[in-house]
Amino acid sequence: MEAKVGDRVSIDAKKVGQPRRTGVIRSVTKGLAGARYQVRWDDGHESVLSPGGGNLTIEGRARGNGKRAAGSKTKGATAKKAAKKKASKRR
Repeated sequence: MEAKVGDRVSIDAKKVGQPRRTGVIRSVTKGLAGARYQVRWDDGHESVLSPGGGNLTIEGRARGNGKRAAGSKTKGATAKKAAKKKASKRR
């Protein structure tokens, strides 16, 4: 599975004892050697990387970019809640 623009990602630290880095994919460039990702890390820095197999973990959609984040409610759940509220007003 390839990451897309707006996905939250994390990558293991290079040294033992350091925390994982997490950030948001800003752009994806596909080439002969695979995909390269421009990532804005949570600490404010940006970098371009071509991760090896299993190094990059896709955590889901980033919040605040107008798209649904992983684990958030779907449209169906929101519509059901609105219908339930409307039905309770009728009573």
